[in-house]
Amino acid sequence: MPVCFKDVIGLTKKSEYLFATKFVYAYPVPNPVSPLGPDYKFEKCFLPVKCKKFLEQIENFKVLKDDVWGVSFAKTGSTWSQEMIWLMNNDLDYVTAREKQLFARFPFVELDIYDENNTRNTLELMSRLPSPRHLKTHLPAGLLPKDIWTVKPKIIYTARGVKDTAISYYHHFVYFKDYKGSMQDFLETFLENKILLSPYHGHFKDFWSLRHEENVLFLTYEEMKSDLMAVLRKTSKFLGKSYTHEELLKLAEHLSFDTMKTNPSVNFTMTYKKPGNENCDANSFDAKNKFSFIRKGIIGSHKEEMTPELIEKFDNWTREYNLKNGTSIEP
Repeated sequence: MPVCFKDVIGLTKKSEYLFATKFVYAYPVPNPVSPLGPDYKFEKCFLPVKCKKFLEQIENFKVLKDDVWGVSFAKTGSTWSQEMIWLMNNDLDYVTAREKQLFARFPFVELDIYDENNTRNTLELMSRLPSPRHLKTHLPAGLLPKDIWTVKPKIIYTARGVKDTAISYYHHFVYFKDYKGSMQDFLETFLENKILLSPYHGHFKDFWSLRHEENVLFLTYEEMKSDLMAVLRKTSKFLGKSYTHEELLKLAEHLSFDTMKTNPSVNFTMTYKKPGNENCDANSFDAKNKFSFIRKGIIGSHKEEMTPELIEKFDNWTREYNLKNGTSIEP
């Protein structure tokens, strides 16, 4: 298996935020058939030790030519882009989109790694899905199935500014994993690359380097917010679809923040009701610890929660990465 593992030792108390207590660094080995080349160095990925059991299965997962892979780091707008991708590639079938949960239409490849109570075989279930399959993953490029580089399915990557990503990730862990630490501790741990799926920069760099491949489309959360219609046109062309201006306007309305936040097929309200919030429904979100998988949808919202000192730390962290790696990732 072209992945090496090294146990993570010396985790501080502030890193104890997950369902797991033991973690490993997964080191992908350079892949000679990857368009990144045999000398490209993938960065290590921070994962629960349980990943050892599943990464080989993922590596050998059979990829199909007409698959569409939605790839992203966590909390970068993947739910938003998945709904867009699925509808565009299914002739704007709003009826099925309303009736069938997004996680069933666009299943999560590595779910078994994260779900401590898992009794499924997610990959086996996905292998039986009818084509075209729509598959979601947060794994970095070096941990994707080996077939993905030779079969060349369509890959749509969604990126987001690192500070907004980190804040959204913090709120995700507070809700889903009952994280009890401070935001300061969580963000410091993010900067140490000891958050699930870290490092952020390496994940971004892999797919930014692949953006000119004909089967790869690189999108950003920010461009979706600033000019969604342009993104819809670009994505439909990439998928080989043609829609009228009126059809795209209707899709843009369906994908608007207000609609997405109150749409139970994408906001996971029925799936993840927190104990004590059983009466919460898709239209009753408020600030009183009610469930809200889709939170604010504002570019730069980190400024409302990060201290100036933390913002400076994040900016310097990204600048240092750019200097070391010859990248130009926005701070």
